[in-house]
Amino acid sequence: MKKFWRCHVCNDIHYGVTPPEICPTCKAKNAFMEVSSKEARKIIAITKTKINKNKFQEAIGKFAENREFQVNPDEEKVNMLLEGVFECEKNQGFKYCPCRMIEKDIEKDLKLICPCNFLIHETYKDKDHGECWCGLFVKKRI
Repeated sequence: MKKFWRCHVCNDIHYGVTPPEICPTCKAKNAFMEVSSKEARKIIAITKTKINKNKFQEAIGKFAENREFQVNPDEEKVNMLLEGVFECEKNQGFKYCPCRMIEKDIEKDLKLICPCNFLIHETYKDKDHGECWCGLFVKKRI
């Protein structure tokens, strides 16, 4: 059963069966403890900082570093998608994937926050055109 976990160093929130061994935000080892969904939402609300499009674009670039995928090289498409991500944040409170419908069920909707877990989806597994749902990330071409 999935639970909410909070890093006691940086307050990063993780949702999963087990917490990560190393915090993806602050890199602290074995720093997560279980918290209630109510506490997790409060922490997210308190610690959520408004990040502008340029900072987010920089963050997704770092996320893609040294991986089998990259940020889509089509700058016009990326700009359009980032506008959608930020519109979702403005309207829904989170940076949801702009091409997927939220269900207003926090457990289901957390899976849609950009970047979502696109590596498991058919759109990414396509060997010729692998990309995330919206095309923000694409497989690196060799």
